[in-house]
Amino acid sequence: MSEDLLREYERTRYVVLDDLGIARADVGIGEVSDAIDAILADYGAASGVFITGWNPRSVLLDQDSNDDANARLEVDLDQAGSVILPHIGVGYESEWEPEHGFFALDLAEAEAVELATAYGQNAIVIVERGRPARLVLTPVMNP
Repeated sequence: MSEDLLREYERTRYVVLDDLGIARADVGIGEVSDAIDAILADYGAASGVFITGWNPRSVLLDQDSNDDANARLEVDLDQAGSVILPHIGVGYESEWEPEHGFFALDLAEAEAVELATAYGQNAIVIVERGRPARLVLTPVMNP
């Protein structure tokens, strides 16, 4: 993995949105977020995974392609039985546009990595209540 790409992931803010697209809570890698923990508690969840279908392998795609990938991912997450909330990843020190995705509650790490890999994603972010958010690389990043 390039050090630059790793730094981009580490500088990104992972933001849970409400149904109107308004930020409810955010977290960065290595941080604990009381607001994220409160969302998890509200749903009776122990953990959440930030996952997206956008820009596989960190290659910028057009809006329609990204939206199509997220629509398919939403179906897969629903079939996995996970409650999902909208999220965006915002790289404040980056040229990247915010990436839309999902905050999937109580999705097992192995299943999350498998889904992310199927969608060509380099990494996911996992938050467990009371613990720092952690970046988990997929086999896409580490073949």
